[in-house]
Amino acid sequence: MLGYLRENTGNWIIKIFLFIIVIVFVFLGVGSMSSKRDNSVATVDDEPITINEFQDAYKLVVKQMRERFGDNLNDDLLKALNVKQQALNTLIEQKLVVNEAERLKIIVSDKELTQALMTIKAFQKDGAFNLEQYKRVLGFNSLNPEIFEVRQRAAMKERKVRDMVLSSITVSDAEAKSWYIFQNTTMAINYIKVDPASFTVTPTETQIKQQYEENKDLYKSNPQKKAAYLKFSPEDHTAKVAVSEEQVKDFYGKNIDRFKIPQKVEASHILIKVDETADEAAVETARKEADKIYEKAVKDKDFAELAKKFSQGPSKSSGGYLGVFEKQNMVKPFGDKAFSMKTGEVSKPVRTIFGWHIIKLMAKFEPSVEPLAQVKDKISSELMARELQNLAYYQAGEALDSIIDGDDFEQVAMITKREVMTTPFFTQNGDGLNFENSAGFAQAAFSQTNDDISEVKQLGTSYYLIKVIETIKPEVQPLEIVKESIVLTLTAKLQIEAARKAAQALSEKAKAAGSIEQLAKENKLTLVSTDLFTRNQPVKGIGSAPELVKAAFALGKNPIHPGVLEVDQNFYIIGFKENQVPDDAKIMETLDKTKEQVAYMKQGQNFLSWIQELKTKTDIHINSKYLN
Repeated sequence: MLGYLRENTGNWIIKIFLFIIVIVFVFLGVGSMSSKRDNSVATVDDEPITINEFQDAYKLVVKQMRERFGDNLNDDLLKALNVKQQALNTLIEQKLVVNEAERLKIIVSDKELTQALMTIKAFQKDGAFNLEQYKRVLGFNSLNPEIFEVRQRAAMKERKVRDMVLSSITVSDAEAKSWYIFQNTTMAINYIKVDPASFTVTPTETQIKQQYEENKDLYKSNPQKKAAYLKFSPEDHTAKVAVSEEQVKDFYGKNIDRFKIPQKVEASHILIKVDETADEAAVETARKEADKIYEKAVKDKDFAELAKKFSQGPSKSSGGYLGVFEKQNMVKPFGDKAFSMKTGEVSKPVRTIFGWHIIKLMAKFEPSVEPLAQVKDKISSELMARELQNLAYYQAGEALDSIIDGDDFEQVAMITKREVMTTPFFTQNGDGLNFENSAGFAQAAFSQTNDDISEVKQLGTSYYLIKVIETIKPEVQPLEIVKESIVLTLTAKLQIEAARKAAQALSEKAKAAGSIEQLAKENKLTLVSTDLFTRNQPVKGIGSAPELVKAAFALGKNPIHPGVLEVDQNFYIIGFKENQVPDDAKIMETLDKTKEQVAYMKQGQNFLSWIQELKTKTDIHINSKYLN
């Protein structure tokens, strides 16, 4: 099919672009070239979703989650987000769409496929499709043209199905206006807050004993473990490693980009502030003020003194001095202007999100490369650390291999010339330990049973083999030990109950009072007013409170909400203060954009409904063992 192109084009690649292209195909498991197997995670009308497809999809979702949550992503969060089910659901939905494409006899012609491939920027060089680049991009990602084109064709079929399903979606002006008004109407309320902390309560001995007897599982001791371990540290190998000058030179040459110093400039500025959302009149007033200062600056006035007198930025006290910086360190309009100027030049006012800037360029520093002599010690230290790390890891791996081959913990310690160390008892969060990563050590140990030996675990810069030697199971602790904790728990509970009753009593009085202002006055309570907020915003002084916001917008012109609202264990009586509906001019100004947003939402909802309908007509079986 693409024979002509394959015979007549050629050159280089960038990996990241392919990731953008193939990510959906890998995730959706399109066009698997492997044969159908019995060991499937699920079947869709007898079509299997293989273990490999599921694992690829799961890994990709985890990768995306890691990019989103960073170091906060752990096994508990993965379970809470039900990531395995998410991955499987996506694969099932993809199968449904593929099957529907077959049923509707939707095809993607060779010409369509060729045109699509030729427009993908990752495969282009100098703006044109390049065969060698195409092959290298695919090869770098363990693909070949035949497999990739099968997947691309399948993905294009899927898009055709989606387009067909969603082609009838329209949004009228009235619908868009209604949605915009709903989203952008604002509300302000008055409220009385009943805070549990303001109530003084004392639990009785009877209540304390009852709480203990009815909730003994809450008062168990923490499980504890004791472990033996072997530690393999990089510093143990220091005497074995030396870094030569040749290694340093070689590293420097192969990683020269790391030592490039980008162009920099030294500058000062005078800032006349303008809010990013200011109207045209305010922007123009500030520009005229900046123009006057610019005229003074170019007439050989002392720039630093002008900055001290007129600048409204944080560098005012230092005469507007910004120091030496790279272009990327400044907002784009400022950076573009500063780096286009000559030394000693003063710019006309430049507009950024902060306002108008008058810039004086004091010096320019051209791009350069740190000389080898200046960085050789840093390179040597890095190479040394890397080699020491490798040696520690290899030694730990060899120790684990010996254990797998049948040697016991003590024998391995003798072979590797390590001392078997023993911990005191410790809890699951690492209390009782004193490691570089005590929590990590504890987590590893608590995943093992007695006498189990772990895989190689990296904690900090060192590697460990861990053997659990004793476990203390949780036990219900005597009342006298946990009494203080029970008193704290009960006090908080009783305070909440007292606050709830007080708030309910206030709510009963509200109808007679007629307004929340009168209710606060009659009961000598503080009345608080909020700023205006939309349905999707937190309420100032209260925070995120969806139910309270819903009740607030339901007030209309009603003076007071007929009930008590609870937010974060505080209780609120709320009343109407004011609301504002967007004016027609603002609605019309954003109408096209609003219609796009509403159409996008409706498309998503319709597509999900269509998928659900397909599921009801399809025989789907899931092997639940892969989700546990």
